[in-house]
Amino acid sequence: MIDFSNREQVAKAIQYTNVNPDLTREGLLAHVKVCAEYGFDAAMIAPCWVKLSKEALAGTGVKVASTVNFPMANDTLEMKLAVVRLLAKEGCDQFDFPPNPGLILGGDEAAYAEELNEVTRVAHEEGMQIKAMLEFGYITDNAMKARVAQLAYEAGIDWVKQSSGWGKGGCAATEEDVKILAANIKAPCRVKVSGKVNTREKMQSLFEAGAELVGTSSGPAIVDGIAGDPNDY
Repeated sequence: MIDFSNREQVAKAIQYTNVNPDLTREGLLAHVKVCAEYGFDAAMIAPCWVKLSKEALAGTGVKVASTVNFPMANDTLEMKLAVVRLLAKEGCDQFDFPPNPGLILGGDEAAYAEELNEVTRVAHEEGMQIKAMLEFGYITDNAMKARVAQLAYEAGIDWVKQSSGWGKGGCAATEEDVKILAANIKAPCRVKVSGKVNTREKMQSLFEAGAELVGTSSGPAIVDGIAGDPNDY
């Protein structure tokens, strides 16, 4: 558990996020500059900006994190694996991806598990950490939430996450969902959260429930102890 009165510790538990489609090169460079100034764990950015972010953040200690098949989740497995390999070539340190919720909702647990296993396998072969965005905005039954967390853990996922916090399947992070995730994994797998985490108080409550990392577009506000925009992700 981090010391929430310590700005540096709080910053190191935040992945500062801007995955907006209208982000420009200038905006991206401004974003990663803030990441370096605050000492965030990572800049979470879209795949098209990985190479530039890696160059801009060289020597800062801030990681470059990106996404695979976000937010739709329904590319083919082969497409997802190809993107994982491309991200590695661009210098990505880690990525978040949503396993296809339609598979588990439709009763095809084997295909859902295969996606988790294969994407994890290739990510680790390429030297990247992987986080599964389980999109609890679609998966609302607590027993199914527990099951997808178990499947992600069994696949060797580095982090489980209740949601991307974005789009139709996105949902706000809650203590209840964090507890479900934490109860269905074991170390070294850990819990990340995203979705309306825009104050230090909210972040602390989620960490007390079992989270250890947060993805948010309110990173500077959280570190500075002020409220971020409640409408941001």
